[in-house]
Amino acid sequence: MTHETNLSIASNDRISELITEAENELSKIKPEIEYLEQCQKKLRDMKDQQFKLNSLIISLKGVMKFSGVNNSENVILDNNDVKIKNKSLDNDVITVNVNSENIRKIFMPDQAYSQVKKYLRTKNNMNYEIYKAVVFNSGSATTQEIKNYLIENGVKQPKTGKGFEKIELKEISSRANYLVRKSVLISTEPGHFRSVFGWCEIE
Repeated sequence: MTHETNLSIASNDRISELITEAENELSKIKPEIEYLEQCQKKLRDMKDQQFKLNSLIISLKGVMKFSGVNNSENVILDNNDVKIKNKSLDNDVITVNVNSENIRKIFMPDQAYSQVKKYLRTKNNMNYEIYKAVVFNSGSATTQEIKNYLIENGVKQPKTGKGFEKIELKEISSRANYLVRKSVLISTEPGHFRSVFGWCEIE
């Protein structure tokens, strides 16, 4: 027998060898660990950038909708809320607030997401998906627009795990009306919903 085979695993020499082996193996995997950690950080940064860009796009779409209503055909005043309907915008209804100082409101998606967290669970929550559909449509959406969002983003029904392709609009409306009762959405007219949160005043 050689000297090595005679070494007990509990001997100091064998333990020292094991420590050396472990340190060598650790030195080999450490660079890979650092690389993966950097990848994770980059992924978080990119997701944050993605969220901000999506929010910016939605906000700018809202501004475009608002700027396009100067020649609107129907303007209805109700307690300082101005509901504007324009045929050139596919009959979208844009709600802004106007007071004596000409202060208007634009929709900021990032604030809408942040503010609603006090009222809704954001993980694996169908109600939150409905809310996200409204936010995605610049803070104001019809039941059809909500349904389109759910289908396009692959959202599944909680109980059946199926998509929303065959779901009737009245069921979508029922889910949205629940959020109205939760004071998260406002029903501006039948089948049309607006986010309570995310609106900022501009002069």
